[in-house]
Amino acid sequence: MIGYRPGDSVLHRAHPYTPLATATAMLLASFALRSPAAIGWVVAAALAFAVLGRVLGAVARPALSLALPTWALLLLLHGLLGPAPYRAVGFLDVSAAGLDRALVLGGRITAILVAFLTALATVSPARLVEAMTARGVPFSRMYLLVSTLTLVPRLRARAAQILEAQQCRGLRLGGSPLARVAALGPLVLPLVLGSLMEVDEQVLALDARGVQSGARRTALDPPPDSAAEQAWRGALAGIVILLFTLRFTGVAL
Repeated sequence: MIGYRPGDSVLHRAHPYTPLATATAMLLASFALRSPAAIGWVVAAALAFAVLGRVLGAVARPALSLALPTWALLLLLHGLLGPAPYRAVGFLDVSAAGLDRALVLGGRITAILVAFLTALATVSPARLVEAMTARGVPFSRMYLLVSTLTLVPRLRARAAQILEAQQCRGLRLGGSPLARVAALGPLVLPLVLGSLMEVDEQVLALDARGVQSGARRTALDPPPDSAAEQAWRGALAGIVILLFTLRFTGVAL
């Protein structure tokens, strides 16, 4: 499941900016590094990040579902069809440079998926709203971000309701592949129309509450932001800047 999972880990208790900043730092670091060994360290850091948030089991399945097909395609394009020289790996001859390229690209995708799925699973949307309100973030930007973070769970819940309702009306999901494709219409069309109606209702409700007035909103229960967490986010920014500086100066990473 992609989305927030309640818990009591260090990441759940941290200021919402801290997990998001950590995931963003891993994303940027994965693009600053260019060797398979260095990317492997980023992947290990992302896995440790998930373990720290106690959500490794929750993020492993969606991360693998998204990463494995990409890994297979990268190994095919770069490993088997890459440039010479070739080296034997088992019963296959693979391109040495292509294999390194596939490992770097696949490692980047894996690290980014694990890091951001962990952030999504440990950052409460409600606490994030309070944190952004306390920092004076405009409501339009705040609403756009939080709506994006909660989009998948809301669509999953609505899809489950539509599926149950249609099955009560006699919809059959089994049978031949053609019958399964035909059954998507009664599921997809209500999902799309319901989502559009929900957006229209939310726009009217927000407009009635004067969200476009531009007035600074007051955070009722802002999450605490300790000096240690601020120092950690500052250190992450420094590390990312250092990595990109080394890369642009020609240092092999």
